[in-house]
Amino acid sequence: MFGGCKILCVLGISYFLASCAVVSDVPEISNYELQQEVKKQLEFAERTMIERTHKLANLSWPILVHNLEMCEDFVQHRTGMWLSRKSSILTNLSWVPEDEQTIGEDPVVWGVADDSPAARAGLEVGDHILAIDSKRVKSSADARRLLAKSTKEFAAERTDPIQLLILRDDERKSIEVKPVLACRSEISLAGGTRFNAYATGRHIKILNGIFTFVETDEELQYVIAHELAHNISNHVVYARARGAVGIVFDLLALRWNVWTNGGISRLTVQAFTKPYEVEADYLALYLLANAGIDSTGVENLWRRLATDDISRIGWNLTHPSTPERFIQLQKTREEIEAKQRRNEKLLPERK
Repeated sequence: MFGGCKILCVLGISYFLASCAVVSDVPEISNYELQQEVKKQLEFAERTMIERTHKLANLSWPILVHNLEMCEDFVQHRTGMWLSRKSSILTNLSWVPEDEQTIGEDPVVWGVADDSPAARAGLEVGDHILAIDSKRVKSSADARRLLAKSTKEFAAERTDPIQLLILRDDERKSIEVKPVLACRSEISLAGGTRFNAYATGRHIKILNGIFTFVETDEELQYVIAHELAHNISNHVVYARARGAVGIVFDLLALRWNVWTNGGISRLTVQAFTKPYEVEADYLALYLLANAGIDSTGVENLWRRLATDDISRIGWNLTHPSTPERFIQLQKTREEIEAKQRRNEKLLPERK
C-alpha cells in the first residue's frame, strides 16, 4: 500500500514537471550577442538621459533665476551648466560588467540652459571638462565638487570668472564663465517609470516617467516648480523634525512594551504631508508666473492622472485628491491674473 502511494507521487510529480516543459525550439542567444545588445541599449539610455538633462536645464533655468524674492536666502550662484552624473538608475544593472557601467562617469556637459552664463560663454552639450580653475578634473563627481567650490566663492565676493578648460572635437578650449545668483536646488534625473518627482531639501529628482506623461513643457515646469516650492518652504526639514518627535513617542510606547513598528513617527510625517502638497501647488504657479511661464491648462495633468489611476480621485492621507488639485490650481491662477491686472507684485498671500 505504502509503495503504491510512493509510485503515484513520483508519477504525479513527473507529470507536473513534464507539463511545465518548454516544447518550442527557441533560438539560442550567444553571450556575445547579448553583450552587444546590452551596449546598444546602454547607448540609447545615455542618449536619452543627456537629452532629458538638457531639457531640464532649459526649462528650470527661468524658474531658478527669476524668483530670487520668493527664494529669499535659499539661493546660490549658478552657471546654467548641468554636468554628467552617474545615476542611481545603474544600480539595477548589477549583472552588467562594471567596466560597461560608464554612463555619467566622465566629466561631460549634459545640459546648457539657454540665456545662462554657460550658454553665453559658448559651452555646449558634449563638452568634456578637463580642468576647473586650473584644477584637473578626474570624474563627473570631481567636476561637480570643484564647480560647487568655485561658485561658492562668489558669495564671498569673488569677481573674476571661473576658468574652464574643455575638450571639444579633439581641440582644447579655454572658457570663462561668471555665475549669477539663482534659487538653490540641484535638479537631476532619477530612475523609474512612475509619474513622480521628489524634493530632498536641497535637491530635486525628476523620475523618467514624468517625461512620458507630461504633454507640454509647461506641465514639466509646473512639476519642477512644485518641488522647488517644497525646498524653499523647508517642507522636508519640517517633515523630518515631526518624524523625530514621532520616534520619541515610538520609544516611549516601547518602554511600556507596546511595539509600534515606527507607526507613530510615520503618522506624524504623513499627517502634515497633505498641507505641504497644497502649499507647494499654490507656490508653484507663482514661481511660474514670475518666470514669465503661462500656466494655463497645467491642471489638466491631474485629470489625465485620474484617468490612469481612478483611486487618486478619492481621499488620500498624504496628497490632495486630483479634483482638489485641479480646482486649487485654477483658483490660484485666477488670483495671480487679478494681481497682474492690478500691476501688483506676484508674491503669494501669507497668513
